[in-house]
Parts: sequence; structure tokens; C-alpha cells
Amino acid sequence: MRLPYFPLHAVLFPHLPLPLHCFEERYKAMAADLVADGSPYGGRFVTSMITEGSEVASGERRGRTRARAIGTVAEVRSADRLPDGDWVLLVVGVSRARIGTVSRAGAYPVAEVAPLPEVAGVGADRLVPMVQGALDRYLSTVKRYVVAAASNGQMEMKTPDVAASLDAVLKPIHLPPDPLAASYAVGGVLQIELSRKQQLLELPDAADRLRTELEILQRESSLLADGAMPPVAPAELRYHPN
Repeated sequence: MRLPYFPLHAVLFPHLPLPLHCFEERYKAMAADLVADGSPYGGRFVTSMITEGSEVASGERRGRTRARAIGTVAEVRSADRLPDGDWVLLVVGVSRARIGTVSRAGAYPVAEVAPLPEVAGVGADRLVPMVQGALDRYLSTVKRYVVAAASNGQMEMKTPDVAASLDAVLKPIHLPPDPLAASYAVGGVLQIELSRKQQLLELPDAADRLRTELEILQRESSLLADGAMPPVAPAELRYHPN
């Protein structure tokens, strides 16, 4: 199928939301077409992680953006047009996809897109509770570490304020029983480099993804427990679209 193409400095996982602010002319045109009555795209476009260049480009820089060939089909769930003509979209990942030829002849890029199969993989079901336990321990370790940093005077906030802030942010996360949905949920929660998130997205099945996430959660928890990572400010723990 052919879909509008919007490369981003972000990794979108299926089932997860992503807010977008479309302010460049080509992507404002794309947003308008996506939500128009009778749109051939049905509110869907494809995105993938930029490896070189920027979402915002003009003139000679327009052809210099490079992005991964595996991305995610996204669907617009809400759209608001601002008085200045910009668009604010809330989109949700639908499925992983391989991106083929990209045409830039029109007002915005349009790509040939082939959806990738969703495969649970061997042993995926038994991995979900293991990853859930590792995620619970990871979030608890983050909280203990940040509170300890505050009590040692490494943060400006007072210890009770930090603890209250963390209680509001680090709420228990209950993974869905479906291993595919669970693997994508953990990928969205992990505070790791975009390149590592992209690697998770590209893994062929949920079992591989959950095994890798289990290793990451255990490693990050161990580093925090050993004091090998710098303090994390509560403000940095909120959801960030990029």
C-alpha cells in the first residue's frame, strides 16, 4: 500500500500513542489530507526513526534525511488545527511495516509500505510474567535510588517532595497478557537510547523482544542498585514523545 511518510526522531511502537506537532508546510499538508473527508489514506501514515538529518528540512537539505527501513503504521485518533495553520495530532501505532520506495514528487513524501507479520514466538506467554516482575523491580529501584540521592543532598528537591513526586509518576504498570502487546508496552516504557528502541522494534517476534527487554530491565536495575548511574530527576521520568 502507499501511505504518507513522516520520518521522526522517535520510535513508535504498535498500540502506543504519540503526540505530534506538524508545523512544516509539507507535514501540515499531510495532516490536512489524512483527516479530510474521503481521504484515501483513512487517517493512516507511516513513520520510522531518523538516522541522519532532521524532520525539518528545506532546499538542498530536503533529500538528506535518512531513516530506518522498518517503521510503524500510525493512525490519527485526534486532530486539531491551530489558528496559525499548524496541526496537533494524537496518533497510535497500528502495526510494524517495511518501508520501500519513497516518492517526494508531491506536497509530502509518500512511501510504498508492506506490513510485517505479528508473531508471538516460542515461549512468549511464559516470558510476560517474568518481564512484569523485572519491570516492577526496575521501577522500585528507580524510586529508591532517586529518594536516596535526594536524602544525600544531590538534588534540589526535599526528600518527602521527591518521594511524593515519584509516587505520582512511577505508578504500577500492569502489562497486558498478550505477549505482543506486552512487548511493545515495555519498549515504550524503557528509558533507553532511540537506537536501542529501534532494535527492539525490529526484532522478529514478541519472544525475542521480551527476552531482550528482560535483560535490559535487569541490567538497568543492577546499575541503579550499584550506584553506577547518575541521579534521575523526577521531571525527567515523565512521558516524552521523542
